[in-house]
Amino acid sequence: MRAHRGPACDRSGAPCAPWLITALLVLVCTGCELASTNWLQPARPVAETHEEVEDADTGFTPIPVFHSELKTPEKPLLAYELAILHILVPRGQEAAVEKIWNFLREDALDADTQLRLRQNGLRVGVGHAEWWEPIKAALDAIEDHKVTFATPVRLPIGFPLLLELDVEPREQTLFYVGRDGILTGSTWPESRNVLRVAYVPDPHDADQVILFAVPEVHRRVDGWEWIWAEAGLRADPRRSMQTFDVAGITVTLAPGEFVLIAPSENSRIYGLLGGAFLTRVSQGRHYYSYVFLRPEARHVGQHD
Repeated sequence: MRAHRGPACDRSGAPCAPWLITALLVLVCTGCELASTNWLQPARPVAETHEEVEDADTGFTPIPVFHSELKTPEKPLLAYELAILHILVPRGQEAAVEKIWNFLREDALDADTQLRLRQNGLRVGVGHAEWWEPIKAALDAIEDHKVTFATPVRLPIGFPLLLELDVEPREQTLFYVGRDGILTGSTWPESRNVLRVAYVPDPHDADQVILFAVPEVHRRVDGWEWIWAEAGLRADPRRSMQTFDVAGITVTLAPGEFVLIAPSENSRIYGLLGGAFLTRVSQGRHYYSYVFLRPEARHVGQHD
């Protein structure tokens, strides 16, 4: 897995604030060895396997102390981590994976957002750790599925995390259906698709987390940008990018809940966002991507 941090800068050329940091995780792995599937352990490499999705001690199982820690009168300091699970399902197994939607709710998003996502080839559901075992069982039963998992990522509140979905840059034509219902497209040579994720505490309920996720396409272009940062002047490679807000989500999650971002039936349409971002060819075989995200608060200390 490649992971790095760098400044998220305003494209107008304004200096970067030193706290604007972007992390990059690559949700793909070639030739990786199988590692432990306990997401709650310290850092380790990303691994990919054809075996079972997750055992009982994963980032998608309940943590009994969560509520008591969050509600203590001493107001403990909280650190938020993001657990990430990426499942590749072979084409032709769509009926088998459909079973998992019996344990996910889609009404966490309003009807207009659900329709807009489906038009763009995406489908989003919210599940709970208590329902993870039947979801896991349904995924484990799918022949030749692949699993990619990573150490839970800890970022300061509101910092963006980029989940890279491509093995390498490629030329692609991307289409999206706008809020006006018009289909628009453009060609991106030598580009990569990423999912930008961020999360913040719900200001109205300390038990809840608000998660944001939006697809983006990134392309490196010739030249350098000179950035003023806290450490001085720095040169960064120039990049061109587009954020597809029309396919973005904002969802409020209670303790123990997680989000699934998956392809909808429209993902079969060539170049549409869901197909471009959530399908892949590996060793000559076509796969659909299912990305599970679970933000989680952890007690790290107490205020003075």
